[in-house]
Amino acid sequence: MENAKVVYVGLLGLGTVGSGVVKSLATNQEHIEQRTGFSVQVRRALVRDLHKPRRVSIHKDLLTILAQDILDDPSISVVVEVMGGVEPARTMIMSALKAGKHVITANKELLAKHGAELMEIAEEMHVRLLFEASVGGGIPIVRMVEAYLTANRIYAIQGILNGTCNYILTQMDERGSSFQAALQTAQELGYAEADPESDVQGFDAAYKLSILANMAFPVYTHLGDVERQGITDITPYDIAMAKSLHGVIKLIGRASYDHGRVSLEVGPRIISKDHSLAGVRDVFNAVTLTADVVGELTFIGRGAGELPTASAVIEDLMEILRAPRPYGMRLPMVASLSSHDEVRQHTEQQYYVRISSQISQQHDQVLDMLTRDGSFVRDAYVMPTRNGRTDDKKDILSLLICTTDRRKMLQKLASISFICELCIPFDGVWPEEREVIFSM
Repeated sequence: MENAKVVYVGLLGLGTVGSGVVKSLATNQEHIEQRTGFSVQVRRALVRDLHKPRRVSIHKDLLTILAQDILDDPSISVVVEVMGGVEPARTMIMSALKAGKHVITANKELLAKHGAELMEIAEEMHVRLLFEASVGGGIPIVRMVEAYLTANRIYAIQGILNGTCNYILTQMDERGSSFQAALQTAQELGYAEADPESDVQGFDAAYKLSILANMAFPVYTHLGDVERQGITDITPYDIAMAKSLHGVIKLIGRASYDHGRVSLEVGPRIISKDHSLAGVRDVFNAVTLTADVVGELTFIGRGAGELPTASAVIEDLMEILRAPRPYGMRLPMVASLSSHDEVRQHTEQQYYVRISSQISQQHDQVLDMLTRDGSFVRDAYVMPTRNGRTDDKKDILSLLICTTDRRKMLQKLASISFICELCIPFDGVWPEEREVIFSM
């Protein structure tokens, strides 16, 4: 396109996502020019090793090992951070913002821990800090919350926020794989890192949920407010139990806002087969927003990978080219959740519980001991046919328990010589035919 203005971009990082950004800019250059009137060119790319083989074609003169070559270059107006980790990314982004440069980042951990601080600097400097790629990969969920639902009050967020965990649970459900076998396959396919802790322990999903909640709700919350549970304790036995309940196990992030109270949780749950998230398979992510005017909106797409994440970065870049100055007002934040002296109300919740004991117990004895002097247990059910003894002589039982206090329930199980091996929410339909039941 003739007479297109040139915009120079500096890349902090040239790994998987950084390479995808370079490829996408090259293949979509003409399209971007037609849409925006700008020619976007990579001016510099920060790398650790100048001589390392690259997965993308880029002139060696554009590479640097010095961040200041990007941060101090007045010709660079947009900095794209795709390094990951908190430091030195935080320091570099702060420097870029204070230098009057727009910043695009895919760094979910950094935003979950220091997002408020960085947003404040961006607003003071009248530049834009965009982070679509940090939450849903190629799913445009951040822009939806920030720009397109401004007439709505969002009061609930629910979704599958981690593609690695979703792939693993899909393999366990459809192929009968163990957790370790499914994880190994995910690593071989590049869906899981060599160190998968952030994914399988729920940290990654917690970062994303925290970012979304702080955008959608008028109460500021901290990452530590997210109740988090990973999927490492899920076994094929639990998958089979979920199927017998006409359900499926998914790692779900849930956030809700109600009259100043915010609830945040990430963990595996049994959801009904007809739930909108039940059919989301493999590495796909999905997010459902619930608002007062529009009702429910669900977005599904690839949540990770070179091109889906690069797509989100490029869309943020397009947004900056169209509107280089921040517009609108962010939700006014009242004091944080902790400063409100918030105590979560004990609401009734159903749980699937797998317990073990070295002492054999009859089902009715188990329920009697569990419910005795325990008004916090509203209903309990021993699941039939699956109990038995393991190779190490342990009795295994699966229970469905409806309780108003999870902590007390687990304490009660421990007091009657049972080890709780897994306790996850059960959102399905309570069985009609019961082998043993206690009801109040």
